[in-house]
Amino acid sequence: MPIQLYLPETRYAVATLPLDHYSEAVECLREGVTDAESFVSLIRDKQEITLMIAENIWQRISARFPGARARGDWRMIRFDAVLDFSVVGFIAEVSRALAEADISILSVSTYSTDAVLVHELQFDAAVVAVKQALMTLQYTILARH
Repeated sequence: MPIQLYLPETRYAVATLPLDHYSEAVECLREGVTDAESFVSLIRDKQEITLMIAENIWQRISARFPGARARGDWRMIRFDAVLDFSVVGFIAEVSRALAEADISILSVSTYSTDAVLVHELQFDAAVVAVKQALMTLQYTILARH
């Protein structure tokens, strides 16, 4: 099962919002994300809300979140393969390969697949490192399943 990479041209923003903005964030996403293909990640933990969203959408909604901090120019490398929950070490190997290339990542997992966000300046080098890691992964970790 070869893993294909999905490499959208979209630039993403990663923002941190105060916890009391959770309902507002959900409402903004309901109103502002009209493209069904758009990647959006909204994570709430005990200290903050993290929002990963296309930069152009963030620019439209950011004024509604005073006190938010955001960083832009992130690009996504998404692994277009459904990975069974029993697969062990997939993201660890991808992360290791990117760490060896001195590339910082934000890892995002959904129920079915995984992605990493990397800064746009490191995107090309990240794609090369990920492709090399995938060659190894497909013959070791994934071959066991």
